[in-house]
Amino acid sequence: MKDKLAGRKHTGKTTPAAIAPIGNAHADAALLEKIENLVTTFRHRYSTKERS
Repeated sequence: MKDKLAGRKHTGKTTPAAIAPIGNAHADAALLEKIENLVTTFRHRYSTKERS
């Protein structure tokens, strides 16, 4: 009987590991946006430097 109860102990509970991908997706999107902004900034600086 104890084995059956032990197997059902975590049924229906959300663990941090299950929630983490949702939080990481948001963090990844924010980081990607920052990287894209940096790339755009440096491209602009490089292109204006070439002209002068």
